[in-house]
Amino acid sequence: MRPLARRAAELAADRSRADAPATAVELGCGIGIEARFLAASGFTVHTVDEDASIEQAMATLSTQLPIHHTRADLAQLPELPRTDLLLSCATLPFVPEPAFGALWARIREALRPRGILAVDLFGERDDWAGTDGTYLRRADVEALLDGLEILELTEEERDGRSFSGPKHWHTFRVIARAR
Repeated sequence: MRPLARRAAELAADRSRADAPATAVELGCGIGIEARFLAASGFTVHTVDEDASIEQAMATLSTQLPIHHTRADLAQLPELPRTDLLLSCATLPFVPEPAFGALWARIREALRPRGILAVDLFGERDDWAGTDGTYLRRADVEALLDGLEILELTEEERDGRSFSGPKHWHTFRVIARAR
């Protein structure tokens, strides 16, 4: 369980409405670890991931918990459901830059008033910068958050590992609230 998901769920926990449970959208859900946590925390969860290999795992989860999975490329996603919490752990940076702005607009539109946005973004000094994705300067991240209440904006640079070996990470961890 990623700390970003846990913190976002805590902040959005009071979002249940009289007419329905709180909703969460997870972009890039992988095998559903965070989705399972969010559903167990009382959210109705909508997941989006383009990886066909996880569909069976998500289908199994959907029979046990209020999780609704969509297989889709985030760069071509036409819309998102209205949500109290939008979570994306280390997925948005892989959206090609030409499609990122439109996706970000859909993310902002999906947030209900006082909804929580919790995302990881990659910075311009990340080792993968220059590859097909979106890598941002701090000023770019701050501009994306304009009009939101920033609860956390943590920039980190560190050397570590990735699935392909050693890597220099430049990341932004963002938690914000819609007004």
